[in-house]
Amino acid sequence: MSEELSFLLADISSYAGIVPSLIALLRFKHLTLVQRHLAILVWGGTGVAGLAYLFSLFNWNNLSLLHIYTIFNFIMMSIVFRTVIPRKLFYPLLVAFCAFALFNSIWVDQLQTLNVVNRSVSAFIIMFYALTFFLKTLKDMQVQRLELMPLFWISIGALFYNAGSFFIFLFSKDITPFEELWLTYFGIHSAFTVLLYIFYTIALWVRPKTSTV
Repeated sequence: MSEELSFLLADISSYAGIVPSLIALLRFKHLTLVQRHLAILVWGGTGVAGLAYLFSLFNWNNLSLLHIYTIFNFIMMSIVFRTVIPRKLFYPLLVAFCAFALFNSIWVDQLQTLNVVNRSVSAFIIMFYALTFFLKTLKDMQVQRLELMPLFWISIGALFYNAGSFFIFLFSKDITPFEELWLTYFGIHSAFTVLLYIFYTIALWVRPKTSTV
């Protein structure tokens, strides 16, 4: 992947959260509980992207924002999928990951470096959430209009993004010295980010028949 294309995709991904953020803002009164939780997640992601851009203008290290956002994203995604995750797994996973991520960010990865481990573990668990939704939906066979379920679109986006980015997260430090390879992976991750926000936009746009999905 060329350097120009990688940076173009990165620029697009930086603004990808604006459209779903505006939709969530305009339709907030009409959103279901799941959609409102997704709205908070999207607003948070857009806000962090804005702060990261501001940091870059002053040549400040903005990697600490990624550490904070990883934990925030995991918490909100856990809340979004709460209805499909067994309670005996939900709270232990939530507490264990947050405690692990805080420990790892402060004493292992350090706040001024890429939080490789936290993002990889988070991606793996969120993929588990999405797969649990699909398995539960197939098992229950009670949904007539799957395309009207916000959680359906969120799950597709979560699977595509986290499955596509998992190895990028895992090996990001190893490929950093190789500029051409890093730019390729950087561009691919940006493309997956844009795709994720497209699915988030659809999830915020659909109008489910009940307030529970």
